[in-house]
Amino acid sequence: MINMRVLIAALILILYQAEVAGQVLFPCTQTLQNPYGVCTHVTRKGWDYEIRDREMHALQEIGVGWVRSDLDFGTVFRNPIDFVPEVYENVLNSADKTELQLLGILTWLHKYPWDDPYYHVFIDTLAFQFNGRIRYWEFLNEVNLMKGIRDLPEKYVKSLKVVHERLKDRSPQNQVVLSGLAEMQSNFYEELCKHGAQSYYDVMNFHSYFSPEELIPCFEKIGRLMEHYDFRKPVWLTECGMSTNTDSESSEGFYTDFLPAALRRIGIYEKQITVGYLQDRATGYSTLNDAQVATYLKPKARYVVSVDFRHLRGLNPMRVPVLIATTDEYFPLDYFPLLVDFVKRGGTIVLAGGMPFYYNSSLPSKAWFELHMLRTKLYPILHMSPLINRYDSITTEYLTDIPPFVDRCADADFEYEWSINAAHPARYLSAESLHPGDSLITLISAGTERIKGAVAGIYKLNSDDLTGNIVFQTRMYGHPIPDKEAEQARRIARIYLLAFAYGVDRVFWYNFRSREDNMSNPEDCFGLIHSDFSEKPSMQAYRTLTRFCPDGSTRPRLTQNDNIFHAQWTMPDKHVVHAIWSPYQTINYSYKISPHATVYNHLGQVIQCVGNKIKLSDGVLYIVE
Repeated sequence: MINMRVLIAALILILYQAEVAGQVLFPCTQTLQNPYGVCTHVTRKGWDYEIRDREMHALQEIGVGWVRSDLDFGTVFRNPIDFVPEVYENVLNSADKTELQLLGILTWLHKYPWDDPYYHVFIDTLAFQFNGRIRYWEFLNEVNLMKGIRDLPEKYVKSLKVVHERLKDRSPQNQVVLSGLAEMQSNFYEELCKHGAQSYYDVMNFHSYFSPEELIPCFEKIGRLMEHYDFRKPVWLTECGMSTNTDSESSEGFYTDFLPAALRRIGIYEKQITVGYLQDRATGYSTLNDAQVATYLKPKARYVVSVDFRHLRGLNPMRVPVLIATTDEYFPLDYFPLLVDFVKRGGTIVLAGGMPFYYNSSLPSKAWFELHMLRTKLYPILHMSPLINRYDSITTEYLTDIPPFVDRCADADFEYEWSINAAHPARYLSAESLHPGDSLITLISAGTERIKGAVAGIYKLNSDDLTGNIVFQTRMYGHPIPDKEAEQARRIARIYLLAFAYGVDRVFWYNFRSREDNMSNPEDCFGLIHSDFSEKPSMQAYRTLTRFCPDGSTRPRLTQNDNIFHAQWTMPDKHVVHAIWSPYQTINYSYKISPHATVYNHLGQVIQCVGNKIKLSDGVLYIVE
């Protein structure tokens, strides 16, 4: 017989979740319950173990309730029966003092779990020793990044079943958390579903270092797979973040050095003209943000203007002769004819990274998820061409993605260049599709003595159908950020609020303290604080988020209109909070502000508003009523 109370409660939950603007995709609590987590290596000696008390106290002060750290088997096991739990006991004692919970990541000793007949002994030992003190156990970190393991999804599920059985045998209260899957663009999670992994974990878990709004396709993909395989699980995001490392070879010189020199070659002087950059709020397509424009374009150009796709149609090259059109390999195909028309009418477009137009997408993450790959089929329309013939029949050489040399042209009046290596592989363009009257001015080439391709230069077009110019570089992953610490701070609230609104119960920032042994190493610079405990702006942003959306707040309801995001919730003290941001374009926005409301920026500073106008950007504004 159906329990009517249970049925009514379920209906109320369904109705509540439907009310949350349709965003909630996963089973979740109506109010946020201890939702804030941070990754910190408190279980590793020489990392954060020795300073764990100081770190945990600082986390408690900003409203964090969870720490996530590796349970490295080598720290406490020498073999399955030689167990010395002191390090983990000390960590848990520190956590108890600050009322923090530990999400422990299970690892292995010497052999992968699926190859170790004694793996269950390790799990039994840990589950017995820490019964009730560790309740959530994550089985392996980013298993989908393991290389060279045949039938990995099947092997993982086999071991996941062992972990699930052993932990549940010890206590039904133990919760198994799936390995934090690195991003969601691969089919690995679906392979796990096909092998029945959902029967052996309690919490689905993934990681993402996409920019905040690009998390949305991740949530949607997880939701689709759960629906397809007919199950629903709570979802946690146990790693997200952004590194503030210094670039060992910055690409900012493309804008400040190379681009002015390239334009001079075709008789265009930035100080005398207006430079445009594409920034379209309606599609989310954006080449540069405000900080990049202020740092890289405004000091060089007479004027700088943003151009959306509506205004690109018919844009006058006499008024805006140069347009930053792409900064990576993604572009929405529907608007490609507008670029061609601009070049046809004599405009100059700038293609600032990778093989342009390779993917049909407004946002980079959607290209990963939707895989609308165009490759180079659009190039002939702009008289461009990839270097097709890379083989030298005489020397039998083949030009690879990592060639022996990269050279500036002999008469270069710029210093900018970059090392071509595994991090920045070469992508080559050629003159093979030029029409009579066109020319390719190669400014930086790469290759061998006998085979070379252009990796930066100018297509100077003066033919039957195109009369403009194309300035390009094919440097991969070259997207300079002028102030990474400020950018990191602007991302925090957006990530957490989006995740909460979509039904994610817990979100962990990676990580708390930057080691900063090597400032150009991204892994050393993800923290909210510096190695000496001085704060980055992101620490203040995190503190502001937990102040205005504390534990016990109602789950944020999210609406999105014209790529303006609006989240609303009620704090435990009954104050209503609105968080509003415009991630793709800074705009002046009309919003009726209650006379009793106070407006704060993402760092918690009071913002004075004139009338009902607020300036929206990629930094969240909190309106507290």
